[in-house]
Amino acid sequence: MNEIEVLDVEVTPAKVVVPNLDDVVAHVDDMLASYEATPVNAKTQKEAKAVRADLNKAIKRISDVRKETKKRVAGNWNEIEQKMMQVEKAGKSVSDNLGQQLKALDDKAKADREEMIKREMTKIASEYGVDVSQISIDPKWLNKTANWKETEQSIRGQCAVLQQFAEMRELQIKEIEHHAEVLGIRPEGVGGYVGQLDVKDLDEIKANMSHDVQVAKARFAAKRAQEEAAHQQALEREKQAKKVGTKLVDTNTGEVVKPAEEIKHDYQYTFKGLTEEQKNYMEYTFNQWNVSFSVQEF
Repeated sequence: MNEIEVLDVEVTPAKVVVPNLDDVVAHVDDMLASYEATPVNAKTQKEAKAVRADLNKAIKRISDVRKETKKRVAGNWNEIEQKMMQVEKAGKSVSDNLGQQLKALDDKAKADREEMIKREMTKIASEYGVDVSQISIDPKWLNKTANWKETEQSIRGQCAVLQQFAEMRELQIKEIEHHAEVLGIRPEGVGGYVGQLDVKDLDEIKANMSHDVQVAKARFAAKRAQEEAAHQQALEREKQAKKVGTKLVDTNTGEVVKPAEEIKHDYQYTFKGLTEEQKNYMEYTFNQWNVSFSVQEF
């Protein structure tokens, strides 16, 4: 490889002189400008062809001189350049091959380090009682220069934060459950509000719970009032009806009037075998919602 490092190149700079080149350029510019300004039509067609032929000959002469001059100036450079490019190509091919093998080794080492870190993360997460899947792996932990003590400190730092978050979440859930108990919401109805903790703060959730209960109570009250009104209307119609044989008949319309039936709300409940604590809870909850219920012993 030392031969490449000390590769000597001898170059003799070439100097090309064309004394009248600037004059020729200026003359050609003037001539071309005049040709461009001359329209070609049927009368000037023959002359234009002759001018174009002469112009093409002049352009070819200039091109030939330029190419020949370039060859004379370049000398044996093309041959030398090709040899040097071959060396570059061959060297790059070997270098790329070595690079791919080195990358494969680096990737394998990183994968091994990642597996080791994941095993340690699982142990540390277990110490803190948190979910290991919530720990983020910092890419710099996978570098061969990474310090394990610093990596462990970072993992423990994340675990501590997750632990605090879990404790806070548990307190928030208990607060939601307590608020639900105060509002008279059954325990199974709390899950949806707990899920809102990911997007809302606790006070907003509690406010939503209170609002939802108010709306539900209003609906229950409206339904009960509607049923009571219909029942009273049926009683009044029964009272005003005339008994004909075994039937009651509306004296105004002649329709048969059915006796008013006792209202049976679809939210009346009967429970069996409840403990005293369960009875007390049910009494508090259903009274909150103004719902009828009864308890039967086995």
